Amino acid sequence: LALVALRRPGGNPVPARLAAWLAWGVHTLALVLLAVTYGRAPVGGLHEALSALVWAVVAWHLWMERRFRVAALGAFVLPVAAVLGLAAAAMPGSLLAFRSSPEVGWLWVHGLLLLFGFGAFALNFAGGLMYLLQERQLKSRRPGPVSSRLPSLELLDRLTFQALVIGFPFLTFGLLLGVLAAAAGEGLRLGPTQGLSLLTWGIYAATLYVRLVRGWRGRRAAYFAIAGFVAVVVTLSVGLALPSRHIRLL
Repeated sequence: LALVALRRPGGNPVPARLAAWLAWGVHTLALVLLAVTYGRAPVGGLHEALSALVWAVVAWHLWMERRFRVAALGAFVLPVAAVLGLAAAAMPGSLLAFRSSPEVGWLWVHGLLLLFGFGAFALNFAGGLMYLLQERQLKSRRPGPVSSRLPSLELLDRLTFQALVIGFPFLTFGLLLGVLAAAAGEGLRLGPTQGLSLLTWGIYAATLYVRLVRGWRGRRAAYFAIAGFVAVVVTLSVGLALPSRHIRLL
């Protein structure tokens, strides 16, 4: 619905917005029921983790759409959520049994913080894509119908930066808690997932640096946003393929 509203002349984004709110509300209820039933955060296993990530992506999208009044945002964010939802459906079911220990409790918080951060970075990625598309449309001799539905480059740049500022603290504290939980459990070891997580953090830290110190904005900031989210996707993919370390800690 969001894509149709973006591409069709006179397209109405309201049906897509209402559908997103309804789906997010039902999803919220399902996650709350799961947490109450099992007495833990709803991130036990690959299926739940991806499901919670979908929830976080849509939550940030609904908030950002309302804050910046960018009706076209859903056309770039909701397809990402849909792909993540399909991946969640293909993953194994919930992890019902887990050890009761302080490090496990911190591990739940670690997972939730990372998912909130990754969700915000999906908005950062979408803002970067929208910026590059709008810039290309404005430079074209014949801008397409999409251009009239996208906001100004200045607004898209602010949206992209806002998503980065929101996501980076979640990523930072999430990684820190993961290190502490690992140290209290099996000890610190740098595996592929941990290395990629640090690389992802480094990309977003560099993005903040060049933005705040060097004044990089616009197209260069958009490229950084895309590169950062590619790192997020690679990190998630490797984490899903090699989940054994987290499962052992639980």
